[in-house]
Amino acid sequence: MDFEEHFITGLPGSPINLFYCGYHDCPPGHRYGPAMRDHILLHYIVAGKGQYWVHGTEYELASGDCFVFFPNVPATYQADEADPWRYMWAGFDSQMALEYLTLAGISPSSPFHTFRDKEQITELFERLFACTAVNTYDAEALGISYLFQLFACMLKETRPSAEAGRSLPKRGTEEYMQEAIRLIHSNYARKLTVSMMANHVGLERSYFSKRFRELIGVAPYEFLNQYRMEQATRMLIHTRQSVGTIALSVGFEDLSYFSKVFMKHSGTSPTNFRDLHHQLPPKMGKTT
Repeated sequence: MDFEEHFITGLPGSPINLFYCGYHDCPPGHRYGPAMRDHILLHYIVAGKGQYWVHGTEYELASGDCFVFFPNVPATYQADEADPWRYMWAGFDSQMALEYLTLAGISPSSPFHTFRDKEQITELFERLFACTAVNTYDAEALGISYLFQLFACMLKETRPSAEAGRSLPKRGTEEYMQEAIRLIHSNYARKLTVSMMANHVGLERSYFSKRFRELIGVAPYEFLNQYRMEQATRMLIHTRQSVGTIALSVGFEDLSYFSKVFMKHSGTSPTNFRDLHHQLPPKMGKTT
């Protein structure tokens, strides 16, 4: 019986706590459970088939499927008698990981996903297993990167098309607008356009702009510039960076245009604003 498992000590502060990974060529009828874990345990079926039971529901799963133990949810699985499965697994814990699984449609009430690109997923698990053969921080960091790639594959396969997104089948309009706001908060220093925002959330540009204004109260680009000015204000008050550096840091390559927008937002120029509100103590000179 081929079975091997690697254990990982864990890097403090990691976005995902990777605990272990392994593989098993199961004998016919091999059964585990009912049991539960206090973290996420994700199995990927490389070959063969079997059954998975959770919340009184039985799932018939086969090569290309993954199934998930969610924290503190009892579950059972069993390899098929005639064609037992070979699976690989990873145990990890992270609120971020739970959110990715949820976005991919995986939950305790729907605890599995069927991958379309079996070769790619098998390769990701094999790389994860290989890199964690040594228990080092660099190996763990590499292993976590493979988990992120796994989540990316899930999300890509379950992402609605832009055309489908226009009918809002899975989320309310407010959720789309909040996603756009998160995009702005994370990328305000970049060259964002309304078209980019609309495309990011999968909505047609004019519809996105209309609904954003209705729900948020201002147009998308106006909201972006307001947020940029809030960040510029903070930097002017709490740093000694030049006005030019601050302008570039909040997404303005043209200093004169930045000053014009700031003047409209604050009623004064960036330099005057700093003189009035700067909170840093003066630089200390040498003493004798």
